[in-house]
Amino acid sequence: MIRYLISILLFFSVLLFTSANTVFSVNATNLSLKKHQTEIQQENSILKKKPSISDKTISEIKKSQILLLIIITFFVFGFLFLIYHLKKVKIINQKLEHYSKENQFLLSETNHRVNNNLQLISLLIAETLRKKHTAENKLDFEKLLSKVQTIASLHRHLYLTKKNTEINLKNYLLEVKNNFNDFAQEKNINISFDIDVVEINPDDAMYLGLLITELIINSVKHAFDENQEKNIDLYLAFKEVTNEINFEYSDNGILLKGGKINPVLVNQLCQQLAVNPKLNTENGFNLKFLKKLKSNV
Repeated sequence: MIRYLISILLFFSVLLFTSANTVFSVNATNLSLKKHQTEIQQENSILKKKPSISDKTISEIKKSQILLLIIITFFVFGFLFLIYHLKKVKIINQKLEHYSKENQFLLSETNHRVNNNLQLISLLIAETLRKKHTAENKLDFEKLLSKVQTIASLHRHLYLTKKNTEINLKNYLLEVKNNFNDFAQEKNINISFDIDVVEINPDDAMYLGLLITELIINSVKHAFDENQEKNIDLYLAFKEVTNEINFEYSDNGILLKGGKINPVLVNQLCQQLAVNPKLNTENGFNLKFLKKLKSNV
């Protein structure tokens, strides 16, 4: 009987233990399932978020591509515009060069024609002077002839040098001096020029040439006594530092010594040269000034 009771107790103990294990297993399984479900939910949440991140990235990439396309388009159009502009500038420069050469040729031909016409006028004046002149009007004809020859010399220099923006002042003024050689020899006058080499614009060169011509003629006409030694000197020095020329003309004539004179044409030519001349007649005639040269740029 006791043995039977023990068996029954053992059976119920085993049954109870088994039931407890079963309940524990079920609970453990439920916990595992819940944990698995939680993990699945988290993964699903992450998966749901991933498409959103991907869409944002794609949107940014598209914006970057559009911006890059705009930049590339801008540079392409800029490059094409630059090519067009350079080509246009090249065409304009070629036209300007052509017009410049054409103008140079026309101006050179103009100087040549003017020189020829002035030479013809000089010949006519010289012929008139040779055939029809009196002691009173001879000097006037010679004065006119000298001025025409001075201007003709300028145009001849411009034509021969092919340069219309500047002229070698020394060569030009020496030619002006040569125009007086026969006249000076006839009057027994010694003319001496001391001139530095300098390039000068044609307008100033012409006015200087006419001024020297007028000064020489005035010296011949008014300054010298027939029995005296007759000297005319021109000194022209170039000051490179200040870009100026120092001009000084003098004669040793005694007829105007200490007198007051007002050479109208000389003053007008000095005004054209934009200079302030200083006159002195204490020891003959003396005129000097500083001339600021224009820059040939």
